[in-house]
Amino acid sequence: MRRITAAVVNQADVAALQEYSADRQSQMWENTGGRPRRFKDELTIDLLPKQSHRCAYCCNRLMGSQPHRDHVAPKGLALHPEFTFEVRNLVLACYYCNSERKGETDTIAEKFPQYELCRFTIVHPILDNPNDHLQFVGHRRDILIQAVNGSAKGQTTIDLFDLASANQSKARAKDALFDADVAHLQGRWKRLLEQVAFAALPRHQVLRFRS
Repeated sequence: MRRITAAVVNQADVAALQEYSADRQSQMWENTGGRPRRFKDELTIDLLPKQSHRCAYCCNRLMGSQPHRDHVAPKGLALHPEFTFEVRNLVLACYYCNSERKGETDTIAEKFPQYELCRFTIVHPILDNPNDHLQFVGHRRDILIQAVNGSAKGQTTIDLFDLASANQSKARAKDALFDADVAHLQGRWKRLLEQVAFAALPRHQVLRFRS
């Protein structure tokens, strides 16, 4: 994981959206127009380059132009709907980390009205420094991962997102090889390879997987 800077979006929209009740905010997230749509679009556009087109949790490459927008603290009505439009609660994630692994897992161990005071069970990509809890070992290309000094938060993050599995390690290795290939290409060949990696998914896939 790498530390991420929170998205910059229209603050007037944020203020207007947060005036609604917590339950209403959670429901409005599904709106396809108006302020919720503008908020989500601006969030994605701002976070993609900040996250270097990589998942906030596993750091593997995000494919296409419509990655999942993940609420670090789930916005479900029975969980933390009041943080639905809190920009520090939103990151971009891959399908595997967002849907297959994290889902609606409650990541808050101790809750406060002020978001930044909440105590999280996992390494928070924005509020925490991942280097305090996670480290890559045994390879110069950041392939293998382990908790720092027995960090409980680090280990919970590794377990929740399956970060130490063979499949996740292979995915990081493939990304490292891709980056090495791109670094050695020039001109149009480099642009073509990058365009393939960041190409938008077909519309039916975007509608199916986007959250």
